[in-house]
Amino acid sequence: MIRTLGKGLVEIESPQGMAAESASAAVILLSASFGYSLSTTHVATGSIIGTGLGKKGADVRWNVAGRMATAWIFTLPSAGLVGAGAYALAHAVGGSLGVIIDLIILLGVVALIYLRSRASRVDHKNVNDQWSGSSAPAEPEPAAA
Repeated sequence: MIRTLGKGLVEIESPQGMAAESASAAVILLSASFGYSLSTTHVATGSIIGTGLGKKGADVRWNVAGRMATAWIFTLPSAGLVGAGAYALAHAVGGSLGVIIDLIILLGVVALIYLRSRASRVDHKNVNDQWSGSSAPAEPEPAAA
C-alpha cells in the first residue's frame, strides 16, 4: 500500500508526505466531528494525489489511479456478495455448524492471502526501491561502488 501510493501513484518526498498526512488527518477528524463515515484509504489516496498535483514537475501516474478507482468500484458490491454468500451458507447448514464452516473457509482465505503476500514482500529494505509499475517486486538498484 505504501509503495503503491508513495512510489507508484506519484513520487513524493518527506515534505509532500507530511502534507498528505496532515491533510488526511484534518479531513478524517472533520468528517468524524460531523458524524460522517469515510474510507481512510480513499482520503489518504486523495491527499497524496493532491500533493503530487501541487508539486511542480511531479508526475501523477493516472493509470495507477484509474486501476485503484476501478478496484474501489468493485469492492463494495463484491463485499456485499461475499457477505450474502457467507450468510446463505451459514443459514443453509444451520446453527453453530454453519458458522464454523464459514470460519474455516475464512481462515483458509486468510492463509492464502498471507502466503501470496510473502511472494513479493515489501519491508524497510526495499520500500523505496524504484517503482516497476506492477505488483511484482522491483529489482533493487546496484550499490554505488
